[in-house]
Amino acid sequence: DYGIDHVLIDEAQDTSPDQWEIIKRLVSEFAAGTGARLFLKRTIFAVGDEKQSIFSFQGAAPHEFDNMRRQFEKAFDRPELGWRHVQFDYSFRSGASVLAAVDSVFRAPTIHASITSDVAGVLRHESLPDAAPGRVEIWELEKPDDAREPEGWDAPFDSVPVSDPQVRLAQRIARRTKAMIADGAAAGDILVLVRQRGPLFEAIIRALKFAGVDVAGADRLKLTEHIAVEDLMTFGDALLLPQDDLALAVALKSPLFGFDDDALYKLAWNRQGTLRTALAGRHPDTAAQLDQLSAVARHETPFAFYAHLLGPQGGRARILARLGTEAADALDEFLNLALDYENRATPTLQGFLVWLRATQTEIKRDMDIARNEVRVMTVHGAKGLEAPIVFLADTTTRPEGPRAPRLLVLSRPDAPPGEAPGLIWAGAKKNDGPAVSTARAAALTEAENEYRRLLYVAMTRAAQHLIVCGFEGKQQRPERCWYNLVRGALQDELVEETGADGGILVFNKSGRGAVDGGGAPGAPSPQPATPRPDWLTRSVADEQPRSIATTPSQTGEAPDDAGDSFAAGRNAARARGVALHRLLQALPEIPRAERPAAADRFLARPATGLDEAARMQVRAQVFAILDDPGFAALFAEGSRAEVPVTGTIARGQNPVLRVSGQVDRLCVTDREVLIADYKSNRPAPTTVAEALARHPAYIRQLALYRAVLRLIFPQHAFRAALIWTDSAEMMEIPASALDAQLAMLTSA
Repeated sequence: DYGIDHVLIDEAQDTSPDQWEIIKRLVSEFAAGTGARLFLKRTIFAVGDEKQSIFSFQGAAPHEFDNMRRQFEKAFDRPELGWRHVQFDYSFRSGASVLAAVDSVFRAPTIHASITSDVAGVLRHESLPDAAPGRVEIWELEKPDDAREPEGWDAPFDSVPVSDPQVRLAQRIARRTKAMIADGAAAGDILVLVRQRGPLFEAIIRALKFAGVDVAGADRLKLTEHIAVEDLMTFGDALLLPQDDLALAVALKSPLFGFDDDALYKLAWNRQGTLRTALAGRHPDTAAQLDQLSAVARHETPFAFYAHLLGPQGGRARILARLGTEAADALDEFLNLALDYENRATPTLQGFLVWLRATQTEIKRDMDIARNEVRVMTVHGAKGLEAPIVFLADTTTRPEGPRAPRLLVLSRPDAPPGEAPGLIWAGAKKNDGPAVSTARAAALTEAENEYRRLLYVAMTRAAQHLIVCGFEGKQQRPERCWYNLVRGALQDELVEETGADGGILVFNKSGRGAVDGGGAPGAPSPQPATPRPDWLTRSVADEQPRSIATTPSQTGEAPDDAGDSFAAGRNAARARGVALHRLLQALPEIPRAERPAAADRFLARPATGLDEAARMQVRAQVFAILDDPGFAALFAEGSRAEVPVTGTIARGQNPVLRVSGQVDRLCVTDREVLIADYKSNRPAPTTVAEALARHPAYIRQLALYRAVLRLIFPQHAFRAALIWTDSAEMMEIPASALDAQLAMLTSA
């Protein structure tokens, strides 16, 4: 019954059953009856949209969202508790045409049932009155041509020919994007969505770069597969083994040295000895640069070497000039890993390269940063984002993905509650038994349901302009793919237009006219003026504040360090106090035998700002407290350091007092709570009366902590004390003094 008053659950549709079980245990007492804190009304607030549950691979179960809503409604639907189930149909993002298209696509009962548990309802979105009307386009699919694919042992196995429909679609998207920007749209207004990263994803980024459009690059990439990082690692290989001609050739062709094919061919052809030997004869300046970098690599850590290569040597500037600004993230993460490696092992270049190739580090870019670049990303990655113009490019994939699910869940209708379902790895479909066949059908149904929820998320990323396009391979597109769903639902209301790249089908159902298909999305139509209400000119009474915020450590005068003879000036006193607090916080968590060495390591840091004499005195004061049996209870097992304390204190008819602070040391037993704050003033007061006279703010601070903690531990006895580090004494403050200081605060 202690500690938790309000539970807020965001993105509740993506909460897994195990996570819901944790939440249920946390709130199990909320509706059980009267709690220990009579004046508190504890609440649960959950926000979610099951139509946007697309993370089943992370355990999300959208049906659990509706199931838990019903359970909470049953528990809380009582007059003394209150329950509200709020449906929100307004969209603050999308225009009327986009929302009308979404409603039409998901209107069919079977499609509607796949995205929501409210099977009897009708999906209906409302746009804001001032939202732009919007535009939805559907392009004809790019079809494969009849050209024969290259064959033979020397045919490239991983390249995509320019005649491939994926490449043609990417080029069309790039041309349209460039035209939109020329007509006034910003590059950052455009978002291209795909279902998964693959050849189409890479082709779109490549086509946008080739068209001269600023593009943010991949939203997620494996660091060691980025070409800039590959160049850096290969250059390291060339320095480690001078006989590695291939590594050196790759490094010379990279932006680090800028050799072209002709220069490299002339260097390598008919050479005597290694490529590095030939380089010394033909390009002595480059060879001298290599020798200098080899010396740096031998004598410096990997981080220092690569920082030198990318910084003073100009490598970073040359890489960004050739690869674009998107390479900056990869270079930064590469240097971060080089620095991290130094904390893990002996920092050698060879060890770092071996470790890096084994880590498989992946970078996830923050695509929500307001950079004026076209974003190309997966629908999963775009969750929570939006853009005025959205291309939905990957629309002809199978609902279950490239491969049907093989790990199937076998559930028994008569299984007892809590029994874990069985799992089976399914083989060929023809060998399925009845149970496996049922499990396979259930898995395919759930995969198709999430496929449609993914389409819902993709379409609703568009604020004003949605373009649905795609390509068709050698095999016919799946009947239930996104493209067919969208085009089939909107077919009767599409109007054909002729564009520069062929026919375009346009959907407009906003009732306010569509924006043109050019660049900047159109402005909303002017609305009739609304009469001015009379309350607009009436004076409003001053509103009384409902609460006043206070920080316990600032409830009075600043600490009196004027008499501090230990160090000169307030900055030295502050540095001493910080060091004392930090050691008293950390050392109790360390075994007693290791504390002296840990204290010495901490105090030796230049960042403490203490001279040798100050360090020795701080050390002596800390251990005088830690080694004193009188302080044993304060540092006993179960006590905690730097405990945040937040709460409210009633003040009669006055606004409540909101308290936020941090207790230096808190010890809670079955019957008692001990609050302690460290104070480093010199000279330290010797009596409570002197402390009240010199530092009343310290007593008020303890009084506020005690008042807030009493709300959490109403049955406990309370003690509060000041620990004077200068004299190594614990001064317990009487309850009467605390009550008097609290009364001054609550009556003001």
